[in-house]
Amino acid sequence: MSSTSLPDPLSEDTDSPSGWRVVGGAHALTAVTFGSAYAFSAVFPGLSEEFAASRGEIALVFSISAFVFYSLGAIAGALADRWSSRAVIATGLVAMIIGYIGASQAQTLVSLYVWYGAGVGLGIGLSYVPALGAVQSWFVLKRSRASGIATAGLGLGTLLLPFTIGRLVPELGWRGCFIGLAVVIAMIGLPAAMLVRKRQGDKTSIEPRSNDRPSPFTVWRNSRFRLFFVMLVLASFSTFIPYVHIVPAAHDLGLSLESGTILIALIGIGNIFGRFVLAGLGDRIGSLRLLAILTFAVAGSFLLWSVANGIAMLALFALLFGMSYGGCVGLYPAVAADLFGVRHIGTILGYLYTAVGVAALLGPTMAGLIFDKTGSYLGPILFSMAAAVAAGFLTLRLREN
Repeated sequence: MSSTSLPDPLSEDTDSPSGWRVVGGAHALTAVTFGSAYAFSAVFPGLSEEFAASRGEIALVFSISAFVFYSLGAIAGALADRWSSRAVIATGLVAMIIGYIGASQAQTLVSLYVWYGAGVGLGIGLSYVPALGAVQSWFVLKRSRASGIATAGLGLGTLLLPFTIGRLVPELGWRGCFIGLAVVIAMIGLPAAMLVRKRQGDKTSIEPRSNDRPSPFTVWRNSRFRLFFVMLVLASFSTFIPYVHIVPAAHDLGLSLESGTILIALIGIGNIFGRFVLAGLGDRIGSLRLLAILTFAVAGSFLLWSVANGIAMLALFALLFGMSYGGCVGLYPAVAADLFGVRHIGTILGYLYTAVGVAALLGPTMAGLIFDKTGSYLGPILFSMAAAVAAGFLTLRLREN
């Protein structure tokens, strides 16, 4: 890894126009994979009723998948660096399709854990990091913007798929909706994967050419990596809780399933703005500085949720959370590339995103278990706010290192 300064001046062909096709493919991939995963909140009530399970038990279904897909990044990134990004991504999407079909036939909660956890986990785990790593290899001057647009697909998918699934659940049931999501992955995700490839012989790398890929032990000795990893654990703890629990939380306030899925859609709208607009500002004011600002904004959004007593405040929370969180996620790959270079960016991102996997496993499940004990989400909301504040200060320390 290297934090060597970029050569100056940069040539005109540093950012290749061909890279925007890769950005488009990554955008579509994040839309259908994460959009389908975040539609989980729309089927949450149906799953709870079908299996007579508590909120903690149902939240664990999503948490297992999220843990798998972010933890797999460490493997997927290395595979994409060594072999073909397209092949790795396509393998994951096929696993995701099979997982949704299997989950639609689940008769027990354990089988749902296996099919949904493994299938969705493999799908995103083998596609997300390779796609983002490929995007980073094509850009330097517009890296923050390209990364933001690529990951903005997550916002678009969050806007469309959870709301659509929420409308279809009364007609198709959660089983039929899982089949529908498998079809979406097959029809949109697989063609999008064909657009994704890493730049060969690129001119953007600032690292010495080497075939030696960094091991987890090598990267952990880097103080910046350790700090970034801890920051990601804290920042990510809160980010999955709204996606899983906002619909049942809205129901607790007397709101309908449709109102809850509208809140998910508002998070998606904020996400799109955060990734398209806010993340691109990192190219102007500095990606690390902007990341710190947006991480503190995530904390502020949870303060709004803690006092929300109706649809208006929940909607304001959803928009602010979506914008700030979307901007953060759009910046993470660009910040990593700036700090560690792009030669093995897929591998580095994979190692870093295991931090998100740990947080994803803990956050939604703990929030559900605490609700089961206390009948309130206030504790998890306030803890999430504190974790985001701590993550913001750690991001400021990254600027100093």
